[in-house]
Amino acid sequence: MASVEDIGIDLGSSNVLIYARKKGIVLNEPAMLAVDHESRNVIAIGLEAYKMLGREPNNIEVIRPLQKGMIKDFDMLSILLNHFVVRVIGKHIFARPRAVMSISASTNEIEKRQLIIGMFEAGTRRTQLIDRPLAAAVGAGLDIQQYSGRMVADIGGGTTDIAVLSSGEMAARNVLQIGGDDFTDAIIRYVRLKHNLLIGFRTAEDVKAALGTVYPVGESAVSLPIAGRNLVSGLPKQMEVSREEISEAMEEPLRQLMEGFHSVIERVPPELANDVFENGILLTGGGASMKGLQEIVSEMMKIPCRVAENPQQCVAVGCGKALEHPADFDRFLGEGRKNKR
Repeated sequence: MASVEDIGIDLGSSNVLIYARKKGIVLNEPAMLAVDHESRNVIAIGLEAYKMLGREPNNIEVIRPLQKGMIKDFDMLSILLNHFVVRVIGKHIFARPRAVMSISASTNEIEKRQLIIGMFEAGTRRTQLIDRPLAAAVGAGLDIQQYSGRMVADIGGGTTDIAVLSSGEMAARNVLQIGGDDFTDAIIRYVRLKHNLLIGFRTAEDVKAALGTVYPVGESAVSLPIAGRNLVSGLPKQMEVSREEISEAMEEPLRQLMEGFHSVIERVPPELANDVFENGILLTGGGASMKGLQEIVSEMMKIPCRVAENPQQCVAVGCGKALEHPADFDRFLGEGRKNKR
């Protein structure tokens, strides 16, 4: 049986979530570090680094070591992971917990092994890997061993992992280089091109959360004041943007997302396609919370669609459930590795 310290980890491009057995989600922080350019010393990690984003001095850079599902800086990712894991499980000399981790499909085998070694150094005795769509489905309460086909789309910050599941396997899968951050970047580009106003990532995130909708929901004339730097005068400027403008800004990443759904459906057998039509599409991940996304997916795909409860937590919860019920989920887990020195 799993010990109380055993953990499930969702290692995402935007956030790291950790689930502890019998405790639920115990950590949810941005996957960011603030690093000194010259010394390469880490100044802040997680939420503290996010607070510095857009406000950091010239000698400090706020970085994401995992971008678009690919490891850009393994040393910094190891520091980030070690910091969060030790914070949750403490330091163990004799009793080491187990871990189940879900990472992007873009991560290659060498990177996976390095991450497992890094987890061992952080204090776990064994780390196993699970595919994101499977973990997301389990965390949302689906029975992934059913024969009936189900479509799950996990929309993260950097990537979207879409799969049709049947009998615990992925009949078709598509990993898109599109995520919630692309919708935020689209808002930044739109405001810059249309209004000659440069706004920061955090401002665009706030606008997306407050006004952003990819489907006509609520009053389109609603507006919000935003502030940035005028690209003509170089001076600070405040102006208002409307919900209609933000919806227009997000059209391109939405189109790419829809193409990804179509490409998966086109690759499944007719019986599974019929199952998906009957069972609907399940949206998980932080990006699933975007206003109007459920409605636009349902309308454009002609398939019922729903958003999971607490969608951002689904993958981490699924990893945790795999630990709590090892007999049920053993065949879905990649081989763990006991590292010896």
